[in-house]
Amino acid sequence: MYMVVAFSRGKLQSEVGGDGTGLTAVHASAFARQLREEYPGQIIAILPAKRSWLGGWPWN
Repeated sequence: MYMVVAFSRGKLQSEVGGDGTGLTAVHASAFARQLREEYPGQIIAILPAKRSWLGGWPWN
């Protein structure tokens, strides 16, 4: 399972799938394309997502 995040100047701007539900690789790629259009010039990353019962967002 994956999550997609957009960072600007070291701050999280947007994230999808980080609530513990996660995304498939296909969905993560699609969201990454959307975030690249919505946040041009920002860092867009596809990261591994943990399930909610394992703590959800893994980068706290």
